[in-house]
Order: sequence, then C-alpha cells, then structure tokens
Amino acid sequence: MGLILEIIPVGPLSVNCSILADSSTGKAVVVDPGADGERIIEACSEYEVIGIVNTHGHIDHVGHVAKVRDRFGVPFYLHPEDEYLISDEIWEGFGSYIGAVPCPPPDIHLEDGMKLEVGNLTVRVIHTPGHTPGLCCLYIEEEGVLIAGDLLFKGSVGRWDLPGGDPKKLRDSLEKVFSMMPDDTLVVCGHYDETTIGHERKFNPYLHGGIP
Repeated sequence: MGLILEIIPVGPLSVNCSILADSSTGKAVVVDPGADGERIIEACSEYEVIGIVNTHGHIDHVGHVAKVRDRFGVPFYLHPEDEYLISDEIWEGFGSYIGAVPCPPPDIHLEDGMKLEVGNLTVRVIHTPGHTPGLCCLYIEEEGVLIAGDLLFKGSVGRWDLPGGDPKKLRDSLEKVFSMMPDDTLVVCGHYDETTIGHERKFNPYLHGGIP
C-alpha cells in the first residue's frame, strides 16, 4: 500500500485541492476542487478518479466541483449540514471573483466515522464543526496524513465569523483532533502551508486561548 498525495493550490485564495491516490491501484479521490478545474483534471490524468470529497461547503472550496464531476462522472461527497452553503456567495460578487460555477447537491453525505475506501487506502471521516457546521477532516491513519480543510492552519485556525461558524464547536473540534493524532501527523490545511500536529500543539497560539 502507499499514498500518493498531490496538493494543488487553486484560485486566488490558494485553496489546497488534494488528490489522494493509491499507488497500487491508481484509484483516487479529489478533495476540495475550488477553482482551476482544468488543471485539476489534467493532474488526475494518470489516476482512476472514483469520487470528489469536500471538507466543507464554502464556495471557494466547491467552486469547481461541477467541472470535475462532469469530467469524471463520479459521486460528490459532502456533509449534509453544509449543503445549504454551496449556493452562498458569502460576499456579493465573491463567486465571480474566484470563478466559481454552480455546485451540484452532494450525491453522498459524509458522516462522522465513515470510512472511504480508495483502492487499498482507508480514509476516515472526522466531523469537526466550528468553521462550518458540516466541516469534516479526512484522516489516512496508516499514512499519518490529515486533510484538515479550514479547521486548522499553520499558526492559526479556521474563522468562526463566516456563515455557519461557531467558536465553541471550533474549540471542541480542535480538542477532538489533537487528542486523536500523534505529533508526526502531516496536516494538509485548507489554504497555504502544510504543518504537523506536533508543531501546532507546541506553537499555535489559538490552541492556548484566542477563540472566544
């Protein structure tokens, strides 16, 4: 077994679209195709794409779900509590700014504890509300990789002042994740640089106060 992880920053907000592929079978899922759909599709040319999985429903993360889904004809996974967000621009004109196209409703709802089989890889779904009601992290335990969406960033955490945000739930979700993960877990954040659980446990100021 072996994980092939490709991270493609897309759109003006540098959303980290991830391709999770199994090296032995070539099967793959696309995570958070927020923009630059053609570039994502090209990056998938060597894989058998079997699904699109979104960590949450904010428009900068779902902006090109339709393009990728139309190309590969695969199911789109999203937590049901975020379904209402896929048509919310957040700010007027934001959809046009990031080049979003209308997002279809999810074909399959993510649930806490669900396991997605990608070839020989097992991807565990962890429901971590706070940034949005339905935000889910994706944990590939055997590979030590966490796709965190906008729950956690290097030196920061997801905003709680956008539609669906809840600071108490965000605190609880961060505590849940940090209680589960070993320090050497690689964290792919929703935007910008990767980090590790150990680095954030030691240095992230929001884990020691700062969330109301």
